[in-house]
Amino acid sequence: MLPDTHAQTKSGIENYNFLSTNESYVWMPVVHHLGKKGIYTEMRYNYEALNSASVYIGKNFSNKGSINYTVKPMLGIVFGKYNGESLALNLDLEHKNLFASMQTQYTISNDSGKDNFFFTWAEVGYQPVKWFFTGISTQLTRMYKERLLPEYGILIGFNIKKITIPVYAFSPLSNNRNFIIGLNTEW
Repeated sequence: MLPDTHAQTKSGIENYNFLSTNESYVWMPVVHHLGKKGIYTEMRYNYEALNSASVYIGKNFSNKGSINYTVKPMLGIVFGKYNGESLALNLDLEHKNLFASMQTQYTISNDSGKDNFFFTWAEVGYQPVKWFFTGISTQLTRMYKERLLPEYGILIGFNIKKITIPVYAFSPLSNNRNFIIGLNTEW
């Protein structure tokens, strides 16, 4: 069992903007809250599918040491244009100026089994100074009975006081390039 260290509550808003050469603009807000006893909740919009919202609840397990880590297993429901349930896991690691994170989920559609999907977002990065970080990222998607579709990208980001601005460029050298720009804060 992982150590559990929860002295304070923590909340945050993540505001992601998806821009693509081949698709319409998409706004993807995420709101999360971590309670004193490690109960984690998260609400998303346009994340699993367009015009759909999701609500997740899980438990936060973390440890601070030479390597800081957080593990969040979650259960969720998706409603709107897409309806279903989701099993998710968020992982975060930090060691000095290095960091890695992964968000993975398997979502089951209530409408059609062929709309079930597996999705993972992972990144590895380096933060040489407090206000700047960079790294690489990947998105892996597998729709029901289809092959895994990987998409690779680069990440640069900036910290300005309590605001984080990550900028992702996926498939930057192809005609299918897309960008995700975030404006995030925690308190």
